This record gives sequence, C-alpha cells and structure tokens, in this order.
Amino acid sequence: MRLNKVEKITFATLTISLVFGLLLLIVKISNVNSANKLTIYKINNISKQTDRTSLEKTIYFDEVASQNKLNLNRTNLESIKNIPCLNAPLAKRIYEFIQSKKGISDITELLEVKGMSKKRLKELDKYATVLGGHAGSAAWGDKINLNFTNENELSNLPGLSKKMAEKIINFRNSNGGFRTLEDLYEIPGLSEKTIKKFIDKVEVK
Repeated sequence: MRLNKVEKITFATLTISLVFGLLLLIVKISNVNSANKLTIYKINNISKQTDRTSLEKTIYFDEVASQNKLNLNRTNLESIKNIPCLNAPLAKRIYEFIQSKKGISDITELLEVKGMSKKRLKELDKYATVLGGHAGSAAWGDKINLNFTNENELSNLPGLSKKMAEKIINFRNSNGGFRTLEDLYEIPGLSEKTIKKFIDKVEVK
C-alpha cells in the first residue's frame, strides 16, 4: 500500500514528534538522576561531618561555685557535723552512707539517707559538693588551715561570726594568703580577745 503525499507528511511528523518526545524524556530522566546523585553526595558529606557519638548523661559541674564547698567524698565525719543545716545523727548517717557506697557521684543520692528531705538537700547543696571543693579538716588534720578553709568552717570557730569569717577570707585573698598566725592581728575588727578563743584550733601551712 502506497501512501499519498499528505499521509507521508503526517507519518513523518508523528515519527519526528515521537523521537523528539523520547529525547526530551531521556534528557529529563538524566537531569533528575544527576540531581538525585548531587543530593546524595551532599547528604553523605554532611553525614561524614556530623558527630554521631551517642549522647551520654553528664553532671554539670561549676568548679568556681564548688571550690569553697566541702567535698563529702573526701572529708571526715567531724567536718560534716559542722555543716549548719545538719544535726549530728543525720551527719553520721550521711558519712556512713557515703562510706558504704565508696563515694557518690551525685549529691541527690543522699535522698536515700533517712531524714534527708529535698528541702534539706537544697540547703546542704549551699555548703557541700561531691565534685571539686575541699576536704575540710581531713585535708590538714585536726586544725583548720587558714589558707584553705572557707567562711562556713571559720564561722563555726569559737567567737567568730560569719561577718568576721568573711573579713578573714577577704584578708587572705587580698594578701596572697597567711604566712603566720600573727597575720590575724592585722585584720581590722578582729580583737586579740577573739583570736585567743580560736587560735589553738587553726594553723597556717
């Protein structure tokens, strides 16, 4: 069967349109594949740069805020008894609890101790820590070292108020520490009579 001129033109037009459509489809598929490959490449790059280490629970520790607190893991029973918000029986239970645990990592563990409430724990946190801090009298023996003590311990000494304890700490910080016990006599407002009340309980090292 022979095609007339019009049919030939129509057939040719349809063929060209079909071929052109296929070419456009191929180009579009190629562009999509290229875009997908680029997206995957970017994702892989981002993935390589991302820290994929699993997050672990950590305990926030403020070294500056804790330096003047009593470290319950390192101190002794007598120092714990001197904490203002604790009575002697509770102080003993806290000490024995920490000893049995061979140290604690979070002060909230003390809620397991009989007589310890959240309110009291909040108050205790002002004076004590389980990270950093100082060891109290356990660090230097029975006497308080004026170069390492804090206001709380000083205010527990005979004749010393918190205000005077603060003056002693300020004097120490301003003068680079105590060199001898005689330096106490240079502190304004601290009388010789008051010094005699606690002089045998302190030392300078």
